[in-house]
Amino acid sequence: MKKLPLLLLPIVFILMGCPGKKLSKPIYLRSTVDVDKLTDIDNKFDRFKQQILGHFSNKEQVKNNPGLGEREQEFIIVPALEERPGEFWVYLEFFSPSLVDEPINHRVEQYVRVDRDTFRMEVYLLKEPEKYVNAWKKEKPLEGLNTKKDLIRVNNCDLLIVADEKPHTFHTLAPEDINCELGSAGTTKYVNLYFGLSDIGYNMRFQFYDAAKKILRETETDLIFKKLDYRTETYRDYTKKEKD
Repeated sequence: MKKLPLLLLPIVFILMGCPGKKLSKPIYLRSTVDVDKLTDIDNKFDRFKQQILGHFSNKEQVKNNPGLGEREQEFIIVPALEERPGEFWVYLEFFSPSLVDEPINHRVEQYVRVDRDTFRMEVYLLKEPEKYVNAWKKEKPLEGLNTKKDLIRVNNCDLLIVADEKPHTFHTLAPEDINCELGSAGTTKYVNLYFGLSDIGYNMRFQFYDAAKKILRETETDLIFKKLDYRTETYRDYTKKEKD
């Protein structure tokens, strides 16, 4: 049998079908379905939960709108704590991609199904937040945490999330009063967060108020945080060290 010329070998391998490089799903995304599989979920509650979870970034919006004045930011949301029917807990970390180990904000949220098309988001702060930095890198985030001893319930910051007319899209309702305290020094006392949720990600808008509940400033346009796909070439897996 004649040997094939070396120049033909690459073509033969292509025709035979060389096995491609298998992508490893980051540990913090293992509880989420791939972004192109979201539309396969018909159950409203399951779809809503999967839309909440994941890795999100405003990189595309910041790049395409330099005049927006926003910095590139990301957040990761993973399941946390034991679930019960009609509710689930998550751990959220909001950070700059250049300072992953120094989150801007991290907290625990509980989502409770109020009725068929309405959910309530409750916010909890960690009593010892430094212990849980980058908890999403662990197989069991917040393992051993006691909801009564280790969490602080943030009053007046609950959000009601309702379904839109378009299936599997949601938005928050405006609160009856401005009572969600920001908890920081300065003239800004209260904050309101509005967001829309879909398979694509979050559209967010913030309003900030002083102690007299007079609005000080607000985001001029929706901040778009898209759900990232770990299979894309440019995706950065934060559990792996970057090459020099």
